[in-house]
Amino acid sequence: MAEFVVSGLLQVIIERLASPILEQCELLWGVRDEIENLRSKLSTIQAVLEDAEEQLVKSKALQNWLGKLKCVVYDADDILDDFTIEMEAEPKVEAKRKKVELGDCFKKVGTFFSASKSRSNMADKIKEVGRRLDAIAEERSKFHLKEVERVLEIRGGESTYSFVIESDVYGREEDKKEVMELLISKDNGEDVTVIPIVGMGGLGKTTLAQLAFNDDRAVKHFELRMWVCVSDDFSVSRVTKDILESASDNKCDLQNMDQLQRHLREKLSGKKFLLVLDDVWEENPENWDRLKQLLRGGARGSKIIVTTRSKKVASIMGTIPSLHLTTLSEADCWSLFKQRAFVHGRQEHPNLVMHGKEIVKKCGGVPLAAKTLGSLMRLKTEEREWLLVRESEIWNLPEEDNHILPALKLSYYHLPSHLKQCFAYCSIFPKNYRIEKKKLIRLWMAEGFLQSSDGIKQMEDIGGEYFNNLLWRSFFQDVHNDGNIEWCKMHDLVHDVACSVAGNECSILKVKNAVNISNMSRARRLSLDYEYSNCVLTVQNDMRTANHLRTLLVLRGWNVSVPRELLVHFMCLRVLDLSDANVTMELLVSIGELKHLRYLDLSITEIQALPPESISTLHRLQTLRLQCIKLKELPMDMSKMISLRHLEIDDPLGGLTNMPPNMGELKFLQTLSVFIIGKDGGCGIRELQGLNLGGELTIRNLENVTCAADAQVANLKEKPNLQKLYFSWGDQNINLQLEGIVEQTLEGLQPHPNLKRLEVRGYVGVRFPQWMSNSLLLNLTEISLINCRRCEQLPSLGQLPFLKVLKVDGMDAVKRIDNQFYGNVITQGFPSLEILWLRDMRNLEEWSEFNGREVFPCLKQLFVDRCPKLESITGELGNLAALKGLIIIARGVAKLHISPLADY
Repeated sequence: MAEFVVSGLLQVIIERLASPILEQCELLWGVRDEIENLRSKLSTIQAVLEDAEEQLVKSKALQNWLGKLKCVVYDADDILDDFTIEMEAEPKVEAKRKKVELGDCFKKVGTFFSASKSRSNMADKIKEVGRRLDAIAEERSKFHLKEVERVLEIRGGESTYSFVIESDVYGREEDKKEVMELLISKDNGEDVTVIPIVGMGGLGKTTLAQLAFNDDRAVKHFELRMWVCVSDDFSVSRVTKDILESASDNKCDLQNMDQLQRHLREKLSGKKFLLVLDDVWEENPENWDRLKQLLRGGARGSKIIVTTRSKKVASIMGTIPSLHLTTLSEADCWSLFKQRAFVHGRQEHPNLVMHGKEIVKKCGGVPLAAKTLGSLMRLKTEEREWLLVRESEIWNLPEEDNHILPALKLSYYHLPSHLKQCFAYCSIFPKNYRIEKKKLIRLWMAEGFLQSSDGIKQMEDIGGEYFNNLLWRSFFQDVHNDGNIEWCKMHDLVHDVACSVAGNECSILKVKNAVNISNMSRARRLSLDYEYSNCVLTVQNDMRTANHLRTLLVLRGWNVSVPRELLVHFMCLRVLDLSDANVTMELLVSIGELKHLRYLDLSITEIQALPPESISTLHRLQTLRLQCIKLKELPMDMSKMISLRHLEIDDPLGGLTNMPPNMGELKFLQTLSVFIIGKDGGCGIRELQGLNLGGELTIRNLENVTCAADAQVANLKEKPNLQKLYFSWGDQNINLQLEGIVEQTLEGLQPHPNLKRLEVRGYVGVRFPQWMSNSLLLNLTEISLINCRRCEQLPSLGQLPFLKVLKVDGMDAVKRIDNQFYGNVITQGFPSLEILWLRDMRNLEEWSEFNGREVFPCLKQLFVDRCPKLESITGELGNLAALKGLIIIARGVAKLHISPLADY
């Protein structure tokens, strides 16, 4: 049963109704009353939503009511989007009217009546939404909903206790050993050591705490042991009272906080105690600080174990690093399952064992799931019953037998509404799918989930906070960073929760060559996951049943052909991902009709160009991904795409030779992965001046800069969000008379000190700029100098404190590496460098010693290749050979001698 959480979506619509551009729309289009009525009705309904969402678990009628409300809210969002688009186009329409000559009067009259008709249609749509809301508001009365603050009894679940039968626990021996070592060890200087145990619901955090709490060593080591199930209510008075009751085994009737704290201090005074605070959700550090003050009266060596699903809670409360509980092995899960499924001497029939082991795979290593499913199978004696459970998805099990999802949903119920919709959206990805963080945030943004309360924060920053909040609460796992692409996964059972709460709003269809969209009238988000490549997407049934789609992802498309007709009924789309699909020019033209579109991904397709009359009309588009190796040109009027924030281009073959003019007019642009400087009045580097770019930027064809002052105007040193910069000169045969311009150009391209990675390729100057040698870029971690063949000296880089990778390749004019390379080092040269590459240095003859200080203390790899004149590395550099774990690769050199070793 899906959880219809409407409050987050409703809040977004109410905020849009109060936007400045809509206020203009009210004045110019004469719909002020309709807009105000809409605001009022939505606000009235919003006041009772918390109560409605709490009660819907028990009421089918209430579910239907919330479903109808959500449909109206989505339709209102579409209409408001139409209004905004029309409103922004209005000044352009008026400007065109002024240019109409008298001879064009009939055309002028036609334009007037067309605009009037559009206004009338918009007003009618607003009124229709108002009438539907009236009916919904009237129906609300029969549910007797109250305007109450959110209080969810279901959050807390059942209270926990300290007793556990150790023989019933599997796979936690090492975890228990680690906890016991922390309990029995000496204190770390703190009055009280707090040990956080973190993990998703059902992993056995409470069980592990019980094992440690009841261990004989803990019983002997601590004079006083107390167990408190905190759950949802972290009021200091309530928790203090529970601690007192656990310490004294008597009920505490005290109400006054002063009396409570006095009694607690007396109880703990001078005693070494162990306190377990189980199932903590409170993320307000002030409440924890207040409670912690009361727990400092015990003897040194006192310990507190905190179990929580939230990494944020662990970071607030813990005084030592958290113990992150992982899933069980399949063997341990099987033992746990078997213990419950085959009880009282029940025979382990081979077929049942076979089915049982397949059922255990559904548990995903979660002990709660193994125990629940094992208990479910205990009373099922027929093989067909086991087969049914084996083939069933866990969330489709009978409600009375399925205790897994309710347990895991506790985490979901604790989320604020804006995070609930973000979490539910993740159900659009298949299980075990790598979810790219940056992409997910932009999808949330396209759907309108990210709203700034103060109007100052960027939506991307808000999305980052949302992502981190879900990560801290264990909704995401396996976070990795591959080449700055940060991605994560969802545990299978957490994914089940997302599917459960999203209901029929999100669907993943595994398809072979046709999409059956029956029973999808309420679908808003659809993923097509193809089993085979090179097939043609055809549609069964009437596509109008899915005409409310807002997201369409073609996952693992593998050259699937997408016909133009597919999009005819998808006019409400906000997100369209056709990466890896077979995209035709006809399809691209039809995409231009999707005026609500915010996110478009055409990566890994064969497209060479975009139709300007189509794509450039997408005034709402925020993200355009064009990582296409055959791409040769961008639309010339791309500057009309006024909402564009992220333009991702991957052009490894260099097929893209120009940028559209007036790129500087895209004032919201934050991501521009490639910028190509045009010839003879083409798009110049000055266009970068007003853009607040971040992430990664490659500037190509710098040889086309004919005025060095333009580079300074680009203002890179005032772009603090840029993390990676790549400078490239394509023409190595530049007129030597322009040498001064080249050097001044690179000088003018000085980055902001926040920069982390820098690459300079094909630079034809003789010397590097001052900013590369005066330690301004203290945050650099990687530098590559490629084919800078006329530079005679390496820049002074030894003072950069965080530099880990330095690659020098193709610098023909450098003859020796000396003290100038290390710079004015006070203690160590290159203190963090781990990888040093010297490659294709054809005239390098000497790498001399560094006088007076230690160099390269962290070096792990020294790679010397194609340096035919290099004969020795002398002096203190010889100590490199003694570094533990250092790999030295030397090839293509006349003779490499590293003192004090023999020839290497």
